[in-house]
Amino acid sequence: MLWVGAITSGVFLITFPYDEGVRNFVQTHKNVYADIYFKNVNYLGDGKVLVPIWFITGLYGYTKKDTSILNLSKSGLLGFTSAGIITVALKYIFGRARPYMNLGSKEFRPFNLDDKFHSLPSGHTSVSFSAAGVIWRRTNNDILRYSSLLLASSVGLARIYLDKHYLSDVVLGAGIGFICGYISAGFIK
Repeated sequence: MLWVGAITSGVFLITFPYDEGVRNFVQTHKNVYADIYFKNVNYLGDGKVLVPIWFITGLYGYTKKDTSILNLSKSGLLGFTSAGIITVALKYIFGRARPYMNLGSKEFRPFNLDDKFHSLPSGHTSVSFSAAGVIWRRTNNDILRYSSLLLASSVGLARIYLDKHYLSDVVLGAGIGFICGYISAGFIK
């Protein structure tokens, strides 16, 4: 997993200078179909959706006496929680202004409680990638693995499209989430 952290750090540093350019490009190339898609896929990074999905998965595993599905659920909840705690702490520490504030990508107000300064890292992206990390570790089914990465990536793109995050916020959130999910899945046998 060290390699995922190293790649995430490298990509984060590489993408940081391009945050404004990517934002400007995305904001000037919107359309009605993308509006509908990204507004809806954005919910897959919301705890009000992900947590019930993991609980329902666990309930299904419990009622069917399927420990692999039950453990998938436990791993998902642990991954979600660990990614969420780390992400929220970093948002507070960094205090990066959200794009819609129009203060620029280099505006930081550390230790700020105002959500308008909680852009870095992306929480929606982090928790959606935690689910992908869990799925990646707990299954060998390539369709599930790549589908989870595709959906998590769509959540990250939605955050940029909806002007809530910069590209580097999403990259860092993806790395944190995937690592948390993957490691969490290893704790639950």
